[in-house]
Amino acid sequence: MRDDTKFDRRAYLKPIWYPGIMYHETVLLVGEEDAAPLIYEPERILSVRDYGLNIEYKEGVDYAVEGKKIRRLLGSSMPFFEFDEYYRKTPDSIEVRLNADLLPANEKESRYLKYGEGDTFTKQQIAVTYVHKDAWKGIKPTGRPQNLSDAIRKIKDGKAKIEFFGDSITVGCNASGTIYGGNNPPYCESWPEMVVRYLQDKYGVELEVTNTAIGGTTTRQGADRFEKDVLSYAPDLLIIGYGMNDPGTSLEEYKGMIGQMIGQYRQKVADGNVILISPMLPNVETNWCVLQPQFEKVLAELAEENNFCALAPMTSLHRDILKAGKRYRDMTGNNVNHPNDFIIRVYAQAVLTALLGNDFLEDYASEE
Repeated sequence: MRDDTKFDRRAYLKPIWYPGIMYHETVLLVGEEDAAPLIYEPERILSVRDYGLNIEYKEGVDYAVEGKKIRRLLGSSMPFFEFDEYYRKTPDSIEVRLNADLLPANEKESRYLKYGEGDTFTKQQIAVTYVHKDAWKGIKPTGRPQNLSDAIRKIKDGKAKIEFFGDSITVGCNASGTIYGGNNPPYCESWPEMVVRYLQDKYGVELEVTNTAIGGTTTRQGADRFEKDVLSYAPDLLIIGYGMNDPGTSLEEYKGMIGQMIGQYRQKVADGNVILISPMLPNVETNWCVLQPQFEKVLAELAEENNFCALAPMTSLHRDILKAGKRYRDMTGNNVNHPNDFIIRVYAQAVLTALLGNDFLEDYASEE
């Protein structure tokens, strides 16, 4: 077992669809005796800590394990939100209305979900490290390194220019080790930084990297600044992550804009390669979640139509984590559309799988 008292890139990049040790799976408790579901049923709990990994909680004193769930015990020192603090009767700083059909049966009045950036949610989350033997029932990304061979060759030679282009999730929100996550323990890197550091360590190279993502931007805004912020840099590998801020953008328009970007890019960089990232899901308890879950389909079509592209299927991965029983609040950074460290690392796993395929996955095969 690796040191679970600090951020460990090696542990965080282990694909969540592999059995063995699950490091720092996060949960958020609402109510003094809330029972939070895990993705897998623990065979053995190795530790339950605060999000910053500084405080360890005790089984039988702070929590009990009930199948796939961690239940907070009365008198526990583990943090939690009161019901009325999380499911608010009045809006927070930004109004996030709870879908009426999701209200508890005994609630008749409108409710609003708590919202906040920085460490608003993560300081209330806990991190569970455990051993399990359960099989992952969701999608298992495989990657298409054959489509990205030019970029991979340049990366291995230490001559690649890599660009990250997208919205706030690509900027780095809400990674704990960035200003957007409060620069707090456990100081997890943004997913682009994890990807780059993994590549540099694996191949013993230094890579030229730029991140021109801008928080809050739509796909249209990305397309409008594409020439200035991407073509002028002419990267060998372009990683595009748009869609979260396009709840009302039609699939046809979305595909057209992303297709226009990669077409212009390929005209500029004849041997350039592209990774397209579908967005994680917005909070399904809110009206923010509209068309974003459907964007992965058209990104997959673009990856099929262009043999220099690959897809990192974050929408499917996030959906399958929810299907495994996780709640949105257990793995969010702002409760609307930002990941916490747990989902941030899944982004890095998905992108590295899309880029390297088995060359990445086999690094962890012996740990299954």
